[in-house]
Amino acid sequence: MLSLLIPSNVTVEWGDNFLKVNGPLGTIIKHKNKILLALKENRLYILDLDSNEKKYFYLTLLRILIVGVSKGYRQKLKLVGVGYKAFIKDKNLILKLGYSHEVSYNIPADVSIQCSKNKGLLIVVTGKELFRVSQVIAEIRSYRKPDVYKGKGIHYYKEKIILKKGKRENK
Repeated sequence: MLSLLIPSNVTVEWGDNFLKVNGPLGTIIKHKNKILLALKENRLYILDLDSNEKKYFYLTLLRILIVGVSKGYRQKLKLVGVGYKAFIKDKNLILKLGYSHEVSYNIPADVSIQCSKNKGLLIVVTGKELFRVSQVIAEIRSYRKPDVYKGKGIHYYKEKIILKKGKRENK
């Protein structure tokens, strides 16, 4: 029987086909399959599943939801390149990425995006759902993936890009 400690500022409710997690950052409601849950003394127990793999999957899912409503998730992107900038204008993230035009990304309502004050080289995405924050980060990064020869592009924060040798470096 697996259990998960529930923080004091988080409440978990469930019914036949839903799971509702409330916390200081908001509420997340998810569809729940046939799992049996029990709450006793700030511990949530997962009962009566056939395989251990499913138990660990649901335990991880519940942990992600609980951390999301209590602390939230934050991921960062770094712009690398001459003239690359990011700023927010009218609920849109405007990116200057070396193209002849600016790229505009409409900021979803369930996440918040901030840009660094100095030169706009750092983008911080925060939200209460890990999947949604990761999805927004991937969508923004897809506008200019890192170049393997020069290293320019949108990098995950603290990502190390291994540069390839150019054609002329072998001579």
